[in-house]
Amino acid sequence: MLGGRLNGGGLLVVGDVVTDVLVLHDARPDGVTDAPADIEVRPGGSGANTAAWAASLGTEVRMLARVGIDSGAWHRAHLARSGVRPCLRLDHERPTATIVVMVDPTGERTMLTDRGAGGFIGPGDWDDGLLDDVAHVHVSGYTLFTDSGAELVRLAMARARRHGVTISVDPASTGFLARFGVRRFLDATAEADVLLPNRDEALLLAGTPDPAAAAAYLGGRYGLAVVKLGADGAILARDGDEPLPVPAARSQVVDSTGAGDAFAAGFLAARLGGASDRDAVAAGCRTGGRAVSRIGGRPAPGGPAGAPRH
Repeated sequence: MLGGRLNGGGLLVVGDVVTDVLVLHDARPDGVTDAPADIEVRPGGSGANTAAWAASLGTEVRMLARVGIDSGAWHRAHLARSGVRPCLRLDHERPTATIVVMVDPTGERTMLTDRGAGGFIGPGDWDDGLLDDVAHVHVSGYTLFTDSGAELVRLAMARARRHGVTISVDPASTGFLARFGVRRFLDATAEADVLLPNRDEALLLAGTPDPAAAAAYLGGRYGLAVVKLGADGAILARDGDEPLPVPAARSQVVDSTGAGDAFAAGFLAARLGGASDRDAVAAGCRTGGRAVSRIGGRPAPGGPAGAPRH
């Protein structure tokens, strides 16, 4: 299990690169079939968002993902402009994953997901060279929710262990998690040192309605758990210690897309820089606060102009 602080070394993110179709609307459930909205196409994906935020904080980051030939070059350019070293596997048969993100006037979001090429990432996409100069591997839970992705995660964790590299997991989605199965998820991620669930994911995994109790349970299983509570901050729980609440950073919520991804990036970047657990969680809260104060899931638009061609 992860002990003390990390000191230097890079970050490898294993996860998803997604084309986000962002819909900002003020639609009402009144039967109207044609409502006005602001619609933008942006690079996204939980894993890629975390990679981009971590790179913006000065961390050396590489990103392993599978993309389609339709927009793979566009995503590669965006990641590179964000400071991320893209290790993207090109799928010639399927398009890049796409998510329609509908954001209401309160900043809350509803997502419709097509996994596309990302749903077919597997052990054949792994290369041990990905771990060169890497101190920590972060896994987006979306990777686990297919058989081939689960095999890749098992392989990546085994190789990380062999190289003395620590591991964190973000469960990513309550819906996918419930369908995948709680016990199956806990077993599949048993090698991880850190779990970074949001409130709903933590309650589901721990089988309790109390976030602090959920944090304590998950901290006992993984060694360290950080439950993300949005505007209420986070709860830090290390195995054997009393759960510790950490307040949120003040921010005006414009769009909650990618807030949890940004939190993970701030937390991991701080730990890689040698921060204590609490200071790393506070850094995660600050980065999450920055994320919700702007539109989209990345720290800056970056990359070349225009949307990918389909």
